[in-house]
Amino acid sequence: MSNAEAGHTDSSVSGMMRVLGRIREGAAKPTAKSVAPVQPKKEQSADRWPLPGLAPMTRVRTSFGDVHAVALRKGDLVQTRTGEFKPIVWLNRVMLDAQFLDEKEDSNPIRIQAGAVGNATPACDVMVSPRQVVCGGAKPGAGQRREAGDLVERAGVKRQRETGLSYTMFHLGDAEEVYCDGIYLLFEPLHGANASA
Repeated sequence: MSNAEAGHTDSSVSGMMRVLGRIREGAAKPTAKSVAPVQPKKEQSADRWPLPGLAPMTRVRTSFGDVHAVALRKGDLVQTRTGEFKPIVWLNRVMLDAQFLDEKEDSNPIRIQAGAVGNATPACDVMVSPRQVVCGGAKPGAGQRREAGDLVERAGVKRQRETGLSYTMFHLGDAEEVYCDGIYLLFEPLHGANASA
């Protein structure tokens, strides 16, 4: 690869990270409905992946059964911690290629193995963005909210290197904890150019 090509690649990746950072900076503040605050975020850097999301095969509990994230659609009813099913009001997918995943290691997903967060939590292996907020198991107060990337030091939680991946991001209009393969994950509105409903 020539220096000119390398420079072009770096600037296009840097440009994408700047745009994604602006979307993340505009994320909605927790509403009064939020149960507990998310742990403070580490200092943002150009190498830090800014967006939450689910890897394609992570399943979400819907009104018609557990559905892989890649098959979710706007309007699908998903189960919240209260047991209520609420509609997805916004959904987007971000596709990452091998080059991006290689250059920005933090964009690779976090694999949380079955039982790594608690007894049978999650129920099976779950893969999420490092910025996806993990809320714990089915019992109320089953764990504090933490970004998946902050759990990597824990047994059964590791970064999974990928050669291509899409993250599914969605929200229900307000910050809500949604049931995904035996664990609750936080989904909240993002604001910015790519987050219109």
